[in-house]
Amino acid sequence: MLASKIDMSCESQMIHYLKMNCPNIWSILNQRAKRCPPKGFQEFLSGEWAESGKVWLQSADKRISQLIQRTSERQVGDTYRRDISGIESENKLAEFFCEITLADSLGSISGKAPTLRPKNETGTECDVKVVINGFELFGDSKRLEDKWVGGKRSIAKSPLGSKPTDSDRPRAMDLYSKLKDTPRQFPNGTLNVIFLFHPSIWNTRMYIKQALFGDKSAFDLGALHLYGDGLYSLQDWRHISACAYSKVKDDGSLSIEKVWENPNAFVPIPEIVRKRLEKIANKSNAAEH
Repeated sequence: MLASKIDMSCESQMIHYLKMNCPNIWSILNQRAKRCPPKGFQEFLSGEWAESGKVWLQSADKRISQLIQRTSERQVGDTYRRDISGIESENKLAEFFCEITLADSLGSISGKAPTLRPKNETGTECDVKVVINGFELFGDSKRLEDKWVGGKRSIAKSPLGSKPTDSDRPRAMDLYSKLKDTPRQFPNGTLNVIFLFHPSIWNTRMYIKQALFGDKSAFDLGALHLYGDGLYSLQDWRHISACAYSKVKDDGSLSIEKVWENPNAFVPIPEIVRKRLEKIANKSNAAEH
């Protein structure tokens, strides 16, 4: 049962709330975090998130419970304890929520127990590895919230050397720069998919498409063309099979809104896998996290 109100100035109430309502999250916190809950939890339960934050935390707790059943309590604890015990902002907690929602959702359609944060040959890691219809899939969640709420924003890129000073740069450029190094997190020669969570009230699909295929792809109304300024044109991005625009809906379920296949990928995403991803949850216009 949800607590009606939490006095964030009272640490004991926060501890009691987590113990009673989020026992699985509580179980993987380290001892220091149990004595003094991370600031991210406090922000999540006291700021603008407040009431919905309680629901989302309980949904996250259920996800952790299901991951424990799919793997083991030790694996879940060893994987997430350090990060969740040091979450210092509500944004970081939302990112963590997206990661475990993805891991658990993919695990629900995996032919084997999911591997959490598998390391590649260089020692870096993505979020999860699963087996879908016999294909090993490596997935990584990226939550890149669009914080622009008004004012001027350029729609297209400006010519070199003529960046406007009175408007924000195009959102696609922001996505490009933030996603550019993502291939380093994946192993080579495998089926690799980025699951992009992009809370925004604007033209989200257009922004993502332009980042992946290039600025001029905004004018491609039929078949998509790949332009030289798109992420998919980069050599390193040939290791990325696809990018999936994803949402966590109000009920805590994962929804895959769109999958953009990489036409240059070393390992293309099989159609049967793409269709399976798109059917994880019904598409919805519900509010995003």
